[in-house]
Amino acid sequence: MHLTTRQKLFIGIADINFLQMALFKNMLQSGESLVKNEQVLDFDYQPKLVKFRESQQFAIADCMKPLFNNKTGSNVLIFGSSGIGKTLACNHVITELEQETDLVLPVYVNCWEHNTTYKVAMCICQQLDYPFTQNKKGIELFEVIAENMNQKSGVFIFDEIDKAEDLDFLYFINQKILRNCIVLITNYKDKLFGMDTRLRSRLFLDFIEFKKYTLEETEGILRERIDFAFFPEAWSKEAVDLACQKTFELGDIRCGLLMLRKAGKTAEDEGALKVEPCHVEKILSKVDKYSVKGSSDLDKETRDILHLIKANGGKTTFELFEMYQKNGGTQVYRTIYRKIKTLEMNKYVLVEKVFGGKNGNTSTVQYMK
Repeated sequence: MHLTTRQKLFIGIADINFLQMALFKNMLQSGESLVKNEQVLDFDYQPKLVKFRESQQFAIADCMKPLFNNKTGSNVLIFGSSGIGKTLACNHVITELEQETDLVLPVYVNCWEHNTTYKVAMCICQQLDYPFTQNKKGIELFEVIAENMNQKSGVFIFDEIDKAEDLDFLYFINQKILRNCIVLITNYKDKLFGMDTRLRSRLFLDFIEFKKYTLEETEGILRERIDFAFFPEAWSKEAVDLACQKTFELGDIRCGLLMLRKAGKTAEDEGALKVEPCHVEKILSKVDKYSVKGSSDLDKETRDILHLIKANGGKTTFELFEMYQKNGGTQVYRTIYRKIKTLEMNKYVLVEKVFGGKNGNTSTVQYMK
């Protein structure tokens, strides 16, 4: 068939129009998001109770409740393997406590970084905003701590307590702080049985165990996030089962949440109506290469701290706190330290423990690219 130039031109325009319509159709398909609330897939998005840690959180809170009536709380040892929510659950309880009252002062000390009584005293003084620590001995600092804390009540959380080289600070708190609650966190319960029997009898510790998440609990956490984050029927049953099984094998809920986010995006990019096992498989090999980040909508102060770390990689937590103060920051060391730990938990930053040195054991912070 012989075509005129006009006909050829018409066909060319028609082909272009068809191509444009096809592209536009694909754009519409890719724009039909499977996700209704992406924020729910952030690890730092948490209800007031950490799922499957409700009983432990209530037990921790019960130990602190007598402080509200100007009485001494119960002391408790929290134990279980690493990465299963011990510190996270304590932080949630402390956040609730701070929102409820300002008559109870919470103090958090990591005993790997502050592993002697003097270092513990210095850390607590920093959190109490007491700057006059120079040329003072540990016992003198604890006298200052008692003077400040006895005006209110105190909760003392000692994380990685098994790393402490001595426990004299526990004697002092138990004897000199009128209304207190001592929380000890460890991965190794048995190591604390070597504690001096007199100290153990004075503390009269309760015990709270954190067990590893079971497959069923892992499924419960991820399925709840899928229900909240995605539109109904956005995931096939087979894809959900695969994501849950792989997360259980990895032993890290953060990787599971990242898996949900990336698999959902992969399905959307392909214009799929559902997330299928093939979408999960495509990102499984990449899970450990991604930074497991929390909400991109960080509060301003946390963003400022992140920028400070980015510009000053390799500094210690206390050096970063000093820089923060010089830049006009008003929060206490305890708050900034918790924010750094949150950034670490969501893999914005890498916190590395350094043995020895002129200041003893410490931790440096690096920005994760």
